[in-house]
Amino acid sequence: MADNKTLSSKFIEALSAEKKEDYEQTHQLLSTTPPKVLTQNGLAILNLVIENIRTSLGGKIILELVPDPSISGKGDNINNPLANNDFKSGDIVKLDPYPPSNLKKLQNSSNEKDQWESIENSTTIEGVVTSSNNMRINIVLANSDTQEYINERAWKLQTSNTRLWLVKVSNEATYRRMESTLRKLSEYSLDGIADGMYAPDIVQYLLGRISYSVPTDIPASLELVNKGLNKSQVDAIAFSLVSQISIIHGPPGTGKTSTLVEYVLQHLQMYPNKRILITAPSNIAVDTIVERLSPHLSTKLIRVGHPARMLSDIRKHSLDYVVELTTGEELTGIEKDIAKLEIEVRKPRTSKVYIDRKSMWSEIKDLKREFRIRSKKSVREVLIGSKVVVSTLHGSGSWELTSNIYGFVGEKTPQGGTGFFDTVIIDEVSQAMEPSCWIPIVNHAPSRLVLAGDNKQLPPTIHLTDGKDFRVLSNSLFDRIVKVYGGDEFKIPFVKFLNIQYRMCEKCMVFPSWEWYHGELKAADSVKDKKVVDLLREYTAEPKEIVKGKPKGRTKDKSKRIRKSNKASVELVTKKIEVLEVDEADPDLIEQYIWYDTQGGTCSESIDDSTIGSGSKYNIGECYIVQEHIKKLIRLGVRERDIGVIAPYSAQVSRLRSLIRNGSLEDEYGEDAEDGHDVYPDVEISTVDGFQGREKEIIILSLVRSNFEINKAEVGFLSDFRRLNVSITRCKKQLVIVGDMETMERCGVQMLQDWCEWCTEHADIRYIE
Repeated sequence: MADNKTLSSKFIEALSAEKKEDYEQTHQLLSTTPPKVLTQNGLAILNLVIENIRTSLGGKIILELVPDPSISGKGDNINNPLANNDFKSGDIVKLDPYPPSNLKKLQNSSNEKDQWESIENSTTIEGVVTSSNNMRINIVLANSDTQEYINERAWKLQTSNTRLWLVKVSNEATYRRMESTLRKLSEYSLDGIADGMYAPDIVQYLLGRISYSVPTDIPASLELVNKGLNKSQVDAIAFSLVSQISIIHGPPGTGKTSTLVEYVLQHLQMYPNKRILITAPSNIAVDTIVERLSPHLSTKLIRVGHPARMLSDIRKHSLDYVVELTTGEELTGIEKDIAKLEIEVRKPRTSKVYIDRKSMWSEIKDLKREFRIRSKKSVREVLIGSKVVVSTLHGSGSWELTSNIYGFVGEKTPQGGTGFFDTVIIDEVSQAMEPSCWIPIVNHAPSRLVLAGDNKQLPPTIHLTDGKDFRVLSNSLFDRIVKVYGGDEFKIPFVKFLNIQYRMCEKCMVFPSWEWYHGELKAADSVKDKKVVDLLREYTAEPKEIVKGKPKGRTKDKSKRIRKSNKASVELVTKKIEVLEVDEADPDLIEQYIWYDTQGGTCSESIDDSTIGSGSKYNIGECYIVQEHIKKLIRLGVRERDIGVIAPYSAQVSRLRSLIRNGSLEDEYGEDAEDGHDVYPDVEISTVDGFQGREKEIIILSLVRSNFEINKAEVGFLSDFRRLNVSITRCKKQLVIVGDMETMERCGVQMLQDWCEWCTEHADIRYIE
C-alpha cells in the first residue's frame, strides 16, 4: 500500500536528480566535446545558414536552414553538413552562431544599439525539427515570453548570413509537467477528510488503498470488427470494457495493438456518448495506434501534438490540421496582417524604421494574441466534436487538453480533473517513467483506466545510472502495481494476459516463454513451424529496378558495380522471382536457432574510448562472423531488408554498419580488411533499444562480451533480462547468436546460464576455429 504524498515526494526528488543529471550530461557534452565529434555522433550539425523565415498556422515561426554554400559547394556531398544527418522530425534543438559572438563586450557597452543586440544574442533560439533531408532542415521556433527578441535575432542571423550550428538538447518542459502533476497528486485526500480533493477510485487502486472486485457484468460475447482475434484478446477486451482498471499484458508478437484498436471500437459502441484519451510515452507508439484506427474513424479521431513529431500519413488527424480546415478564412486576415508587419519590421535599419520597430512589434504581439484567442475557441470546438483523442503522455497535460476544455465541462470534477474523458488508455506503459503516467490520470480523472504493455521488456530510458533515484525511476507503473498486488502479475485479477504470439517460430519462442512468462505463451499455427526455406517460397513477386536491361549491382568492387547514368532509362517491372536452385536441407535454411560459439579467445572484446560514451565495447571478430552469415543468406536468396542485426553496444553497431554497409573496416578503424566485399545497405543494424517493438524475418545478435582471461566473466548490459528478452524475440523464422558461450556461462547470472544450457540442448551450435 502506498501513500500519495510519500509517493509524490519520492518521485519529485528522483526527478530533480534526473533533471540535474540530464542537464549536466548535456552541458558537459557541449562544452567538452569537439563539434566534429558531436557531429559524428549525430548530436550536432555545423555550417548552416538561414535561407528563409516564414510564418505557419497559429503564427508559428519556421526557419529554413541550408548548408553554407561557401563551404559545401553546389551538389557536394563530401562537405555537405546535412548529408546523411541523424536529425529527425520532433527533435528538440538549439540554434547558435558558430563560432559564438562576443556577448560580454556587447553587454558592457553603453551604446543603446549594442545593449539591444546583447539582449538578442543572449536569447536562446530553440525549436523543434519539422523536416530534414540532405538539402535543408526546417525548425519551428518554440513559443516564449521573449518571442520578440527571438524573432529579431533570427531575422538578424538571416540578413547577416551568419554561419550557424544546430545542437540537440533536452526538454525542460517535460520535467516541469511531471513535477506539476505530482504536486497535484499529493493534494488528494485518501480518507475522505476535507484536507484536499478526494482521490478517485482509479488513484486508490493504483496506490493499493482499496480492494479490487472483479465486475459481474462482463459481456458474454462481442460483435467484433476484427474477426481474427483470439480468445485471450477477446477476453481482455470484454473485461476492460466494464472494469474500472485493467492491464493488458502483451508479450512480444501477441497482437497488443490489434487488441487496443478493437477495444476502442467496442467502447464507442457500448458508450456512444463517452470520449477516450489514448496515450503512450513516444510519438511512434501513438502514431501507430492512430494509423490503425484511421480506417475506422474519420473526423472523430484527433491527434494532439506537434505535427512535426507525427508520421506524415496521419497528419490529417492532427489537431492543427483539422482546426485549419474548420476555421476556413476566419484567421487568414489576421495572419496576413502579421506577415505584412513582419516584413516591415525586418527592413534595413533607417532611423525612422528603427524608432518605429518597438511599436510594430507591439502591434504584432496584439494581433498574435487575438489569433490565439480565436484559435483556442476553434480548438475547443474540434475537441468537443471528437470521440477519440490521441497524444503522448506529456501532451495529455497540454493546454489544449486541460485549461482549454475546463470551460466546456464547467467546474472541475470533484477529483480535480477535466471530466472530459471517460476512459484513459496508456499504451507501452512499461517504457514510460511512472511520473509521466500520472499526467493523464491526474489531469483528467477518468472513470476507467486501461494500461497495456509488457514489464518483461525494456524499462524507461533515464540518464541516472545507479543509486536510490535510479531505482525509483527505472521501475514502471506496471512494475509497482505488480509489487503492490503481491509480486506476481499472473495472480492479479485485473491483469489480462495475451497468450498467442504471431511472430516467432515455436523454437525461438520456447525459452522466453518459460523464462519470463510462466510457460504460458503459445505459437500460432501460422508461424510455429516456419523456417527460412519457407521465406524463400513466399517470395513470389517484387518490384525490381532495371537499368538498360541489367539488375542494379551492389558490390564493393567499383569495377563490378553497375551505375545508373543520368540519361539511363529506368523502368519498374513486376516479375516472378524464382527461388534459387538450393538444397532445401541446407542448415542455413532449415535451422531456426543457431549459435556461433567464439569461446577460446578467437574473438575478444575491445574498449572504444575515442567517441562519446567512452567505454563502449566492440568485437571485431564477431563483426566478420555476422558478415559471413549475412553473405550466405543473401546468396541463398534472402532479401536484405528481411535481415536485422542487433548489438548491445553502440561501438559494435558502428563497426557492424561500416563493415556490412561499406564492406570494410579499414578506412575508419584501421583494421586489416580485404577490399571487394559485397555490401548490404538494406540490412538493418541497431542497438537493442532501436529494435524495441520491431521484428525481422531473421535476427542476428552479436553479444560482444568475451573476457576469457578474467576469473569471473563480465557481461555488462547482458545481465538485464529485459534487454535479452527484447533481443531474442525480434525474429520470425531464424535467430542467430554470435558470442562467447563460455563468458555467458561464467558470468554468474543465472538467467544467462539457463539460456546457455537451453541452447546447448536445442540450438545448432557452430564452433569458430
